[in-house]
Order: sequence, then structure tokens, then C-alpha cells
Amino acid sequence: MSAAPRTPAAASRGSFFWPLLVIAGGLLIQLGCSNGRSIDGEGDGRPKSGPGSLYLQPADLVMTVDGKSPLSIPYQVMRQSEDVSGQATLTIDDESLGTFQGPVFAYRPGGAGRSTVRARLGEDTGDTSLTLRADVVVLGPDVPADAPTRFGGAADPGFAPDLVYPPDGALIPPNLNLLEIHFQPRNADLFEIRIVTDSLNLRMYTVCKTVGTGCVFQPDEKTWKLLSDATRNRTAEITLRGTRKTGGGVGQSGTRKLSFSQNDMLGGIYYWAASAGGVVRYDFGLRAQKPEVFYNGLRATALCVGCHALSRNGKRIAVGMNIPGPAMMRTLDVGSRGKLFEVGSIIPGMGGSDFQSWSPDGQWLITNEYGGLTIRDGETGAVQGKMPLVAPANMPDVSPDGRSVVFARGSWTPCLPPLLCPTLSVSNAGLFTVPFMGKDGFGTPTEIVPAAGSNNYYPSYSPEGRFIVFNRASGESYSAPTARVMVVPATGGTPIDLVSVNDTLGNSWPKWSPFVHKYKGATILWITFASARPYGVRSTMGAQIWMVPVDVAKLSAGMDPGYPPIWLPFQDVHTDNRIAQWVEKIDRAPCTVSDTSKCGAGEFCIDGYCTPVIQ
Repeated sequence: MSAAPRTPAAASRGSFFWPLLVIAGGLLIQLGCSNGRSIDGEGDGRPKSGPGSLYLQPADLVMTVDGKSPLSIPYQVMRQSEDVSGQATLTIDDESLGTFQGPVFAYRPGGAGRSTVRARLGEDTGDTSLTLRADVVVLGPDVPADAPTRFGGAADPGFAPDLVYPPDGALIPPNLNLLEIHFQPRNADLFEIRIVTDSLNLRMYTVCKTVGTGCVFQPDEKTWKLLSDATRNRTAEITLRGTRKTGGGVGQSGTRKLSFSQNDMLGGIYYWAASAGGVVRYDFGLRAQKPEVFYNGLRATALCVGCHALSRNGKRIAVGMNIPGPAMMRTLDVGSRGKLFEVGSIIPGMGGSDFQSWSPDGQWLITNEYGGLTIRDGETGAVQGKMPLVAPANMPDVSPDGRSVVFARGSWTPCLPPLLCPTLSVSNAGLFTVPFMGKDGFGTPTEIVPAAGSNNYYPSYSPEGRFIVFNRASGESYSAPTARVMVVPATGGTPIDLVSVNDTLGNSWPKWSPFVHKYKGATILWITFASARPYGVRSTMGAQIWMVPVDVAKLSAGMDPGYPPIWLPFQDVHTDNRIAQWVEKIDRAPCTVSDTSKCGAGEFCIDGYCTPVIQ
């Protein structure tokens, strides 16, 4: 269900609160104000003092806006007893809220949040806070125009809906673009979803759109932008109230917390849609797009395309095709999808590689041929040294600086003639790192996680190289129902069990996003993994890609960061999705408007690159 914010005229009485100060045609109208200690306690309403200081008024201003109406706020800048407003330069840290025109702040409609206003005159500086608190009502389809007035009945727990998704305490990137709210209606048929922060009071009214075992509500793009902008680097509280359209009691759910990180998610993600037989990708830089099919059996002239690995810069990919015995491996230039080289044959047992990893720049490809690690030139496929150089070894991953490789070493199964090396899974495996020197080969392996009666596999380096995420299971690695996501320092130590992630069975193929984010001063990394856990009230065909943030400081202290995972919302719930591989940027073929011959089906030349337009 999609719903857009109503205009003040279309909303119910009292649903919108007009701006505190409005300048229109040169007329200043003062409607009221809140000028004192801010909601989160960071300001006290008094100008900062000290030598060389500039004093700004209004100080620590908190205002209510409707997110749409124009708004101008005149500021006064004082240096001791002198008014220097016309000489000082004023700026605001978060320009999504607006910009300064001289000493007057011009609000950007749609903006909401807290930021810092700064003044400078020569070497003298000063600052104060500005909080724009949006009070917005959203009426969904089929909702009575007076819906906000229908929640005045007596408290009745029988009408209290149950929030199902998002999970309590979740942290998400602000540009996730889509967030579904799942709930069980109980006895109600009209609902108010309220999301509150120090800079937002958002009330969304909906009826039950039945999906799966409950109801689903999805804010539209405009509402989502307002929500994500106002809650960036903040924590919101979500509550849900239910009643009957015909009137009666009102029930309220428990309150859940939802936080938004400071940074947008960039780059792209490639994953195997197993039931679709190919690799699809999603570009975080293209808002509101669906995943695009990148390479499937039809394009590859193969039965299917599955396991894959990409260089960190996103320019090269290696894909496995057909039966993994081991799989025939083909490498491609990502932008053109042109073949660079391939290893093995469509005939099982005639060579190939099930797992591989690129150096960050794509110069080298580490494969698992002949039961061990082989180095190939990333352009030509030429083997560097003997095959293999390190054995037994499987599931390699190259560090972000390209100087080390982590791999799993399990029980050794000799290769059968001529080239049949069973490398699709491992058992009783420990994890090792080994120095990597390009064409000069490898150094001496060091064990960082002993097998110790368990199976440790699918290792992957964090974006700054400090940690390694991996799976641990009690049996074979492939689709292990007991797979748990673990993290260990890259130098070795006691693995950390991400208990908050591992509350259900089967959490496989963990990988890191290549970016480092911030949230309230903490350094945040992101892990994706495949899990068949329920997605709220929706039914899924099989495994889906989930993402979870981890706090570096807590990992360094040996602690589980404790965040619950979230479902990545661009997926098709009717496909079985696995092996999420991240890149810093989606590489696309260059083009001109007059020559789109390099563009594939469904692609158009946009800003000089072949870009999909997916409706």
C-alpha cells in the first residue's frame, strides 16, 4: 500500500502545524516558538561565550514545520555589543534543510532534522543549533478523510494491533528507499502508524492491506524521503494504534525503536537468484529501481549461472556455470559483459573452479583448482607458478589491501582423474590466512580459527581488513541448516557469535559491504547473509538476502553488537537469493545518445552510460 502526504486542505482538522516564522512578500508573521533546551539536551538556549566569539539569535531554535510551506528565519549575529549580521557569513551544516541568503535562512520544503548554524567573520566564529520538527499527516488509500479524529475512543486492548516488522532496535541506511511496516490487525480495521523523533511527528493512517498472514503498509517515496531525512543519525519510536471505522475502543501496540545511520549506502550488490538461474544486481545509486538481470543462462548459453565473485572496484566478475563438479568458470568485463577467459568445461570433471576471489583492482584472480589456490592473471587467465600453490585450500577471499588471502582448509579429499576435485563444500574446516605477493605467489599460511570439532567456512575480509566474517556449522558447508554468522579478528582470536543474527537456522554466505559508516559517532560496518527466516508476514520461496550493522568498537571488545537484521527490500520474494557480493560502484558500458549499440535490452543511454529503466 502506497500513500502520499495530504495537503493541509485535504488533511483532517489539526493535522498540520504551520511554520513558526513565515516571510512572504516581505511580511513577517510570528505564530509562536519554542526556544530553549533542545529535545536531545545538546543546547541550552544561551549564546556561546569566549574571546573572538560571535553570538547568534535565535539560539537553539526548535520549530514545527509541515514539510511543504515556505519558511524564512532571519538571524542576528552579534560580536560583543555590535550587530555584524550584514558582514558575517552564515552557513548550515545540513543543507538538505535549507541555505542562507545573507543572514536569512531559507527553508528547503521537505527537510526536517537537527543541524548546526555557523557564523564566521574573519577569525571570529560562533554557532547554534536549529531543529526543524515536521508534523505531518498521511492518509492512505481507502482511508476516511477524518481518520485522525476517529481515535478518541476509550482504551481497549482488544483492538491493539501487533507490530511484526521492522524488528525492534533495527538500524538501517537512510537511502534504503523502501520500508514495509508489517502488523497483525487483531480486531481493528483502521490504523494509525506514528513515527516520532526530536525532529519528526509523522502520523500515517491506513486500512489493512492483507499480505500473507497479516497486513502491510508501505510509505510512498515522498513520505519515505521526509522520514529518512528527519531521522538520519537518529532513533525513532514507532507505535501502532487500531480502532474500527464505525467507532469504538482504541488499542495501542508496544513501542519499537528504529534508527537510521548517518551515511547513505553506495555501490551495488550482485546476488544469485537461484530459482531464476542467474546473477542479478541492484544499484544503490538508482533510486526506486528494481534488480536487473546481469548474467543468466540465456546470456551465457549455459544451463545456469550461480557462484560469482567480483573485484572490489566492480570492473571484473568471475561466474560459475552449470554443474559444480567443479563448475566451469568464466570471467567477464562487467561494463561490456564481454568474456575475458574461462577455465574448465561444461563436462563435469574437466577442470573449473567453484570459489574464487579477485585482488581489489582486478589484476589477479585466486581460484580453487586441483583442491587448492591457484593464481591467474585477471586479464588473460595465465597461471602464475604451479597449480595449485597452496593445498588443501578452498573458499579464498583477498584482503582489501591485496596483501593477504583468507581460506578454509578442511578434510582433504583427493582429486579423481582427470580433474574432478570435489570443492563445492568443506567439512571439519579451520580458517587460515596467507600472505599474497601477486605473481610471486604466497607466503606461509597461519591458522586463525582451528576446526576444533566444528566446520568454519565462507570467510570474508571486512572493508578495512580488521575482521573476518565466516560461517560455522556442525556438518557440511553447502546450505547447512545449522550455519551461524561469526566474526573473528583478522589476526586470529576468539570468534564472536552474532547471537542477534543467529536466532534462526541457516544463515549462510556472509559478506561485507565495502563502506564504513557512522552512527552517533560510532563506526558501523554492514554484513549481508542469506537466510530462509520469515520476512514479517510475507511468505518467501526460500532464502533471502538480509543485512545487519555491526559496531566496530563492540567487535573490538569481543562483543556481539546486538542489532537485528533487516530484509533488503529490492528482492523478489518468489526467488531463492544467495551469495550477495558487494562492489564500490556498478560498472556500466559507456554510450552516446546517438549510439546505444553497447547497451543491452531495457537499457538506455543516461548521462553517458547504459542504464536500465525498470518500471
